[in-house]
Amino acid sequence: MALENYSIIRWITKHGIKTENGSPYSFKSHLFMYEPLQVLAKTELDVVVYKAAQIGFSTAAILATFWVAHNRKRDLIYTLPTMSDVKDFAGGKVNRIIAQNPILGEWVKEHDTVEQKTVGDNIIFYRGTFTSKAAMMVSSSLNAYDEVDASDQKVIEQYETRLQASEKKTRWYFSHPSVPGNGVSKHWEKSDQRHWFIKCPHCDEEQYMSYPGSFDMEAQEYMCKYCNGHLDKETRRQGRWVQKYKNKKMAGFWIPLWICPWVTAREIIEYHNEKSPEYFMNKVAGLPYVGSGNKPMYEMITKNVTDVINDQQGRIVIGCDTGLTQYYVVGNKKGLFYYGKSEGYDDVIGFMHRWPKAVIVFDAGGDLVKPREIREQFPGRVFLCHYSVDRKTMQLVRWGTGKEEGNVTADRNRMIQLSLDEFMDGRMPLQGTEDDWYDFWLHWNNIYRIQAENNLGIMERKWERSGDDHWVHAYNYFRIGMNRFGMGEGAIIGGDTSFASTGAEISPDNTVEIPTVIRKQINKVQMSNERAF
Repeated sequence: MALENYSIIRWITKHGIKTENGSPYSFKSHLFMYEPLQVLAKTELDVVVYKAAQIGFSTAAILATFWVAHNRKRDLIYTLPTMSDVKDFAGGKVNRIIAQNPILGEWVKEHDTVEQKTVGDNIIFYRGTFTSKAAMMVSSSLNAYDEVDASDQKVIEQYETRLQASEKKTRWYFSHPSVPGNGVSKHWEKSDQRHWFIKCPHCDEEQYMSYPGSFDMEAQEYMCKYCNGHLDKETRRQGRWVQKYKNKKMAGFWIPLWICPWVTAREIIEYHNEKSPEYFMNKVAGLPYVGSGNKPMYEMITKNVTDVINDQQGRIVIGCDTGLTQYYVVGNKKGLFYYGKSEGYDDVIGFMHRWPKAVIVFDAGGDLVKPREIREQFPGRVFLCHYSVDRKTMQLVRWGTGKEEGNVTADRNRMIQLSLDEFMDGRMPLQGTEDDWYDFWLHWNNIYRIQAENNLGIMERKWERSGDDHWVHAYNYFRIGMNRFGMGEGAIIGGDTSFASTGAEISPDNTVEIPTVIRKQINKVQMSNERAF
């Protein structure tokens, strides 16, 4: 068998593989991709990649998938966040790479669609993650998850089931990170965490580059952390991957934008000065970012826990997130005094009988049948909440009238923000102990905030989830009910609590320029850690 069938590097070189633009795929500028490509091609380890944006990784991943399908005889599922992304990726990138490379034209069947490519006897399926139905239709022995952090994490978990029938199971996770604990960050913690080490030509010290320690801000040049000597393009190009941890079952590669030799220090500094801290950390540094308000903290919820007994008087409001399991919270103007879950609806129906004036706000989209039956059973006391953005009036909550009586529409992201603002201010008493509310907190721990472009091309902040978040929404429905039926006291302790003053979004922390003297002290700590590598 030819050497190219054993080595992806040899295959790329022999066939003069080109990118989608017709340029030769060259390791001269992408030497940092040499080892990741070899690891991907072996398919012996799961792989996770922390990556900046626009580093050419997608092209490398496409080449790796074709080579593995053909030479390792593996069926692959390659996921992207949405089917629109799949069409752009497969139609605009994959097909162009095939067209530029005759060897791929020989491998791929002409009749293939955008959603799949047949490579010899094996198939590469391209799928989105915002429909669980797509995850149930095909099987594979290797799943490549691209743009993990922008994908639906629950559906990615469902794709894992498609590997169960295969003796060989391999997973690749690629993405610029979002926040710690979500997406690629979860897998990075289990990997060997390889860093790109370079050797300073002035003092011969090996080091990995970081911001701001590897930057001379005044000269706008890359610099050595040890001797402050300037580092040229060739020095940054000729690095090597060093594992932080040995004997891990997952290979991890951190690819920040500054290890790309074509990117100047001036560009990195401009990104830092002109972009948001979140953008810089995620898409330039290729690292997770926790700014103020981007992820709920444990203390944000538990600071509201109180041992003061709620008298359960006045109007009782129940919020319930529906589905196969019903998640609910129960409270009044003095806060929450109970939360739980049940397979059916006996619990919440029991609450409605126990408190004859109680009202309940259900999720309208989970279970389409039973909440509507309960609404008929308790006229005027049951409401169905629909999440929707009111672009015309920008109302946070709109209660239905006339034919829409019994329905309420709310802005999902702004409601979550409002709820967190009130928790952060300590205005939502939770009767009991921290242990009592720990499971409730776990659902808040599974949400995080990102900045994304909406359908109108406007950047906005939105809350995503990395796991179960049912009690988050149950609380939202409770809070919506309290605003109407809590006699203006729905939130509870102090301050203006009406929806008209929903609390401005918390801005991410500003990155503070570190003085040179302090930065050198930080560098000494970093250097001692690097030597421990």
